[in-house]
Amino acid sequence: MELKGKKIFVAGLGVSGIALCRVLDSLEAKVIAYDEKEYDVLKENLEEVKSLPIDFRFGRFKKEFLEGVDLIVLSPGVPTDSDIVKTAQQMKIEVWGEVEFAYRFSKAPIYAITGTNGKTTTTTLLGEMFKNAGRKVYVAGNIGYPLIYATMEAAEGDFIVAEISSFQLETVKEFKPKISCIINITPDHLNRHKTFENYRDIKGRIFENQRENEYTVLNFDDPITWSLKNKAKCRVFPFSRKSSLENGAYVKDGSIYIGVNGNAKKIIDIEEIYIPGEHNLENALAASSVAYLSGINVDVIANTLKTFKGVEHRIEFVDEINGIKFYNDSKGTNPDASIKAIQALKTPIVLIAGGYDKGSEFDEFVKAFNGKVKKLILIGQTAKKIRDTARKYSYPEDDIFFASTLEEAVKKAYESAKEGDSVLLSPACASWDMFRNFEERGRIFKKAVAELRR
Repeated sequence: MELKGKKIFVAGLGVSGIALCRVLDSLEAKVIAYDEKEYDVLKENLEEVKSLPIDFRFGRFKKEFLEGVDLIVLSPGVPTDSDIVKTAQQMKIEVWGEVEFAYRFSKAPIYAITGTNGKTTTTTLLGEMFKNAGRKVYVAGNIGYPLIYATMEAAEGDFIVAEISSFQLETVKEFKPKISCIINITPDHLNRHKTFENYRDIKGRIFENQRENEYTVLNFDDPITWSLKNKAKCRVFPFSRKSSLENGAYVKDGSIYIGVNGNAKKIIDIEEIYIPGEHNLENALAASSVAYLSGINVDVIANTLKTFKGVEHRIEFVDEINGIKFYNDSKGTNPDASIKAIQALKTPIVLIAGGYDKGSEFDEFVKAFNGKVKKLILIGQTAKKIRDTARKYSYPEDDIFFASTLEEAVKKAYESAKEGDSVLLSPACASWDMFRNFEERGRIFKKAVAELRR
């Protein structure tokens, strides 16, 4: 793709927007970079690109920003119904998403993972399987390392394992993974995607360009995910925790098997998998399926499952103080993810929850407390909404506390907990009301826990 001298408009200056600016500058494009936030808010983000010859624009979007522009590249955080996209359509300027743009440069095959929950764990686990098989692999996408960096660096013969979000899938056109995977689909980001059906269909776009010689791996146990099989023009490979499958990955008699044309191979006994919980068994099945279909040896898959210790911010054990265990599940950014965290812990829980309001309902989340959550500490925009839902299901009001900061929440949780309890940060919400991202929220939680020892 020849971009030298072309005028490219980058919309959104988060992590992927900054990466796009750097790459476009290296390709000698004329870059206009825009964000609705003001410069002072973004100053830290812009450190690495401020010396480049980029035309920065901030604040309210104006039509004249697009004059003479050849192509617009959207960061995932910019909605497709924004004024930028509407104006581009009027001006007949092509709009690509960041993933679509990165895909056009890729010499290496992309193995793409999506789903509402478990994406980061599954993507990281699959990356480890590729690495342990001796493959040169780049783990990128929504996981934190922009896909554009990976596709620019990866040579033929290398591999890219990518976590892809619904925000990124909204704008795909030709994007075609070698193997795709949808782990699960539950309601999320409805403030952006409007309806659950729309959100489901966007997730299904991960395989829309794949054809008969390629695979998509789908969760057989999740009716919403499995219903998408009818849209696939590629081969569908199911995985299941509950049913034995002739073709697919499944659990039988306490072990994982993968079967192709009725010929099943045992991968591992479930009790040998290092990371605990039913949701992680699902992640293990998904990653093992993609690895197996890509030609990775069964022994390598099994050894990786035995040694992989999980990812930061996902039910991450932080410390034990006076018999109270602390777990960081800041990656629990929606109710379903936090339900899985509550189910994974076997002790009584003091739960810290709440955050940015994405339009989620919290009924199922509160029902999952099920006598296990003995105290509830609430923070952020959704604190009152979660409190009201808890009261609706007769959760004792005396056991609900509010905190104005995460540090205050950690202190209150510690004071409320007894020996043998676990303090769990699992917000069931995004972080954007109080923090830059879930990683920052998790780091602040861990720092606050460390302060308790002083």
